[in-house]
Formats: sequence, C-alpha cells, structure tokens
Amino acid sequence: MSILSRQAKALLPHLLVAGLYLVTLLHLITTYGALDIKDHNQLLREYLAAGSFPIPPGYYFLIFLVDLVVRVKYTFVASSAIVLTVFQWWKFKLVYSSIERQGFGLEPRFLFPMAFSFLFLSPIYLPMIDGEFWYLGKFTQTIWHNSTLICVFPFCILLVWKTFDWFRSGKLKDLGGMFLLGFVIVLIKPSFLFCYIPALPIFIFIRDRGFSKELFQAIGLVLVLFVALLVEKHLIFTWDPVLDSLYTPQEKSQVVINPLRVWLKFSHEPVFDFLSSFPLIIAFLILWRKRAFESTLFAFSLLLLFFALVVYLLLAETGFREFHGNFYWQIPIALFLCHLAIVHTVLGQFLNGEKKMQAKYYAILSIYLIQVALGICYWLRIFTGFTLS
Repeated sequence: MSILSRQAKALLPHLLVAGLYLVTLLHLITTYGALDIKDHNQLLREYLAAGSFPIPPGYYFLIFLVDLVVRVKYTFVASSAIVLTVFQWWKFKLVYSSIERQGFGLEPRFLFPMAFSFLFLSPIYLPMIDGEFWYLGKFTQTIWHNSTLICVFPFCILLVWKTFDWFRSGKLKDLGGMFLLGFVIVLIKPSFLFCYIPALPIFIFIRDRGFSKELFQAIGLVLVLFVALLVEKHLIFTWDPVLDSLYTPQEKSQVVINPLRVWLKFSHEPVFDFLSSFPLIIAFLILWRKRAFESTLFAFSLLLLFFALVVYLLLAETGFREFHGNFYWQIPIALFLCHLAIVHTVLGQFLNGEKKMQAKYYAILSIYLIQVALGICYWLRIFTGFTLS
C-alpha cells in the first residue's frame, strides 16, 4: 500500500465524522424553527446592529470572522455550520487520541468504532415513561444543538488533560497552560468552570491528605478564574447596554439560590430521569467498587460531576432567562469525562486479560451498547421531525 493510500485510509474516518455532523447541523438549521443555533445567530445580528458583540464573545466572534469569508445567502448560517462541524469533529479526535494514548495497541479499525460509538452515548429512554420527550429533565453528554457548548467542549477536555499534565510534572508552564485554557473557556462559555473551580483544590487536598505547594498553586489559579467569572457575570447581568433596549428592569435576570427550580420544571419523573441518566456510572461503581477510584481520571471526573450537579440543582436565574437552563451546561462535559474514564479503565483491564472480571465486562458492555443505541435513536429523531426535547 502506498503512503498516499495509507494517508487517505487514515483520513476517511475523520471525514465520515465531519460529514455526519455537517449534514446533521444543516438539517437542524434548515428544518427547525426554534433552535439554539439560530437563536444565537439572531442574537449576534441584534448586537452587531447595536455596535457590539454578545457576552461572552468567543463563539460569536469566531462565526463572525468565518462569515466574512464564507456566506451562503443568509448571515451566519454557513459559518455557524462550519464552525460547529469543526468543533464536533475536534471532540471526536480528542476521544480517538485519548484511547490511542492509553497504549492498548488497538488498530485504527478498532479505535474508530470505539471513539465513534462514544459520540452517541446517551441516557436511557423508555417510551412508556418518557413519552415524546427524550431530552428534558435528563442529563446527557451528547449535545447536537447547543452551539456555545459544542464550541467550548474541546477546550474543557484539553483543560482536564493539561491539569493531568500538571499533576505529573508540577511545572509552572503546565499551570500557565491551564490558565490560558480556562481564560478561553471564560470567553466562550464559562459553565465548565462552575465545577472545575471547586473540584480542583478539593481533589488535590484529598489526594495529598492536607496542604501542599500544588494545593496553594491550584487555589491561586482558581481564584483568578473565579474573579474572571465575577467580571463576566457583571458584564452579562449588569453592564450589557443592549439588554436595556430589549428588556425591562423586571425582565432582566439575576442569579438566585432556588433549589431544583429549573430541573423540576422539565423533569416529570425525577427519580427515573436521574437514574436513567447515569446507568454506566452506577454500574461501574457497583461492579468495580473501590477499584473504580484507581483511575485518577474517574475520581476527578466524578468530583467534577458532583459539583456540576450541585450547581444546576441549587442555582437558578430570574427574569427572561429563568428557564434557559444556563447552569446545566457543565454537566454534559463532566459526564463525558466520567464515561471516558470508564472506557479507559474497562478496556485496559479487558485487554490485559483479567479473566475473573469477564461477567462484569459483559454487564458494562451491555449497558454501554444500550446507551449508544438509544443515542443513535435520538439522533435519528432529528431527521424524522420529532421534537428535539
């Protein structure tokens, strides 16, 4: 086989993934009237007409730049589809590379289906309970239509990878990389920092069983990021002059403590929705027990998920953003990382030939395949005209 044909063969899976995302996004944009992507495009038009960018500006500025080069009839339609396709593909590439780096020795023909299936991992849906609503009230790692989350997702994954680089090296350059990635996240969608900021120092404190140099460095980092969040909160909720022309003072939003307010608005079966959102994690904890926490990535991700849920279930907004669910979006990222840690652990132990675990492997694989199959079903619903909810 020539070098050129080998390169084309290696490139094909990535083109397939990018093509799948592009087709899906174009269908969403052209078919659904009420859609987050289209709402963000309209929001950008309104802000540009007023002479500014929405806050945070990262995603909007990026599609604005791409739109200067690529425009098909309507502003920001082609550019948003291109940008989101690239970031969705990037997330796939990070999954693919993370499994490859584990040193399992898997060939690309095995790596691709593993990484590809991971893209569809979804909650458990039961029509007799969920009815037509497969999304509202549940917690999922698979997001097809929230544009700012899609854009920020790879940077959040990279932040966690860089955090683990720093755990291993203790070097200031890695700490600096963590700050830069955190700042990029602030500029695009800060949600992930809601769980990362408390989780990082607490994880180090537990790991080191007390105070350490790394703990104080982590506290310094998260304090800087927390100040950046406060500044951004002020700009969004208080400073933004465009809001004055769109909403009355009574309609403007503020952050409040209102436990379960948003979740119970959307969840009609809270216990089932909660349990059906985390079957893989629950099974892994039951079957692996203490051994589950031998994975540092799983332990850290589970702590991230805990704080992600606490933020969503505890905080809410008032005014026109009351049910926008803006404190939800750290959950898909933390859940994604938990699931990826489980894949790393289970796949590694299986390939190392731990035969006594065979029944547990089959149990985990069965749950994984069910969640993937239901994720594919949800994806197919996008093309059948069903509600995205």
